Amino acid sequence: MLKLRLAGVALLTLLSATVTAFGQNAPAETSRPVALVIGNGSYPQSPVGSVPDDARAFAGVLRDGGFDVVYAENAKRTEIEAAISAFTRKLGWGVTAVVYYGGHAVQYQDRNFLLAIDSKIASEADVRTEGIDIDLILDPLIVSRPAGCVVILDAARKNPWQQIVSARTRGLSSQPPIQGVTVIYPVVPGEVVGDAPRANLFVTELIKSAKVQGLSFKEVFRRVRTSVAQATRDQQIPWESSPSPENLVISSTRKLVAAPARAADPVELGFWDTIKGSDSAADFKAYLDSYPDGPFAETARARLQQLETKVVSKPAAPEQPPAAPQSAIRDCPQCPEMVLIPAGAFQMGSSEMFDFEAPVHQVSIRKPFYIGRREVTFEEWDACIAEAGCKQRPDDRGLGRARRPATDLDWDDAKGYAAWLSQKTGHTYRLPTESEWEYAARAGTTTTYPWGKTVEKDKANCVGCTSDPVRKAIDTGSFQPNAFGVYDMTGNAAEWVEDCWNDSYRGAPTDGSAWTKPQCRERVLRGGSFNNDPRYLRSAARFKYDHDVRFYTNGFRVVREN
Repeated sequence: MLKLRLAGVALLTLLSATVTAFGQNAPAETSRPVALVIGNGSYPQSPVGSVPDDARAFAGVLRDGGFDVVYAENAKRTEIEAAISAFTRKLGWGVTAVVYYGGHAVQYQDRNFLLAIDSKIASEADVRTEGIDIDLILDPLIVSRPAGCVVILDAARKNPWQQIVSARTRGLSSQPPIQGVTVIYPVVPGEVVGDAPRANLFVTELIKSAKVQGLSFKEVFRRVRTSVAQATRDQQIPWESSPSPENLVISSTRKLVAAPARAADPVELGFWDTIKGSDSAADFKAYLDSYPDGPFAETARARLQQLETKVVSKPAAPEQPPAAPQSAIRDCPQCPEMVLIPAGAFQMGSSEMFDFEAPVHQVSIRKPFYIGRREVTFEEWDACIAEAGCKQRPDDRGLGRARRPATDLDWDDAKGYAAWLSQKTGHTYRLPTESEWEYAARAGTTTTYPWGKTVEKDKANCVGCTSDPVRKAIDTGSFQPNAFGVYDMTGNAAEWVEDCWNDSYRGAPTDGSAWTKPQCRERVLRGGSFNNDPRYLRSAARFKYDHDVRFYTNGFRVVREN
């Protein structure tokens, strides 16, 4: 299960130049391997004396191996955020990367949050504001499609904060497998290791093995696990979320490149078996994006060329111009302003970046529908609270309410608001389906962004999108609307839609309806937020989040059936 949560991708502060570099799809062998090392030990309530020394030593091994290392020691929250941002800016397409975090962490709702030395956790509510979500590190690594990547979480220690958050849990939460990224733990998830007076055994063995010239990280981890298990008589067994990469070598004088032709792993083989008879060029493009050196790559390239030739030979259908902005309606003074979206068809999805945005497929929106001209605002949400239709009062983080998008709301909150509107007005309000959302966001365009093919300044609220940094949600409607007359479909607040999360569009509805299944926990967020870089604002960008988790970048807009 890929933990790619759009709303949690705070602080991915890549500049527009970085986005351009990603678009050029630079191969890994032209890039220097990069690393992020954070060693926190000086916690006032629970110091961990050995960690800073461990971190410095491991950073030295990485530098000797040719890694460009971003380093932070005994770091406050702002310093960790700055280190993550600096590391993220160094990532390129197909990068080789290593992350080491040593210190304290807590698990909360099956997610891991790193703790800065100035983190103050007095209640569950403090975790998201005082902790640093590990997804802030994992997500940009996933986007970069790493050639080889490991994230080492040396943070499975007893600490006073875990008891505050949940007395029933301890240690770290297990990380589901992520393609291309291996997460390493010093002990099995859910267990803890003590901070003995002697050196940290796990890191001692890690450094010793990582220094061996030419040793793959897969062999490094095998040696570490064996040594630690033997020394502790199986009381401590290091754990990995997925097999460590064979093509990542820390101590080597040669450039780190992805391994050449290899046998297909089960996931890749299953992907190929699914698409090998396809007549869609997007399917083979998606395979090559994911497995450029896979055993079926040459076959995929030949098939892709064949299909693209067929497409070129056909006369191009005239592109329908986007409809003019519609006049807005409002069913009550406190209700959202709604814009009528005409029926039509469009190509949904993308093969540019992620497998879960593919395959590109045609969707027909058969009936017009109304969609909120703006994201639901605090002003509109507070009206629901005043009439007892909504219970949750989200925190505006001291920024003010009024016309700012209502955020820190989960999917269930959004559904409750739509139900209140339906009861109040007598019309059917609901969340947009994922295809309705993308259709409204594109507004007749076929480009990467609603405004064109490339990033342009001052088109939306995101990191790197504005001439002057904003880094917070701002009043809705602060930028020009799209061709349908809808504001902020990209940026500002990430938006819940109706659909359950699915790992691709294979089998998705083509009639504009929602893709749902009973009791699905993970729902879809669209549009990106003020805390994301422009890659997350693409018209096709989609991410998932647990339906009952609130986050300060998550909001929504509603649809009214016509």
